Amino acid sequence: RWIGSIAFLLAGLYQLGPLKHVCLRHCRDPLGHLVRYAGFRRPARDLRVGIHHGAYCVGCCAGLMVVLVPLGVMNIAAMAGLALVIFAEKLWSRGPALAGVVGIAFLVLALLAPFQDWLLPGLQGSMPSMDGM
Repeated sequence: RWIGSIAFLLAGLYQLGPLKHVCLRHCRDPLGHLVRYAGFRRPARDLRVGIHHGAYCVGCCAGLMVVLVPLGVMNIAAMAGLALVIFAEKLWSRGPALAGVVGIAFLVLALLAPFQDWLLPGLQGSMPSMDGM
């Protein structure tokens, strides 16, 4: 239970933090930041652009990816919901505000998670018991 609570807490704090907003600003306007690579030679430019933009995209979604631990890494509904949040954060005009709302929701879930087992389907024991062996 505490692992799930800590995961929600870290994700909520990250969603509200300055690093998330820097990465989200880059992901919302990647061409404005990538113009500076126009002067580089071809192979080095492509690699640098890929690493640069990839790092920002991971930074933009890191908090949301942490939430997959308590929700269940293979939970299709959780993955679809988080994909919609990522899509809306990056493309909707109110995406940064949505990131704040999601951060607050994660903080509320961090407070509720130790007391509500249904919030943590990814941390439930799904392995069959070995009692019959």
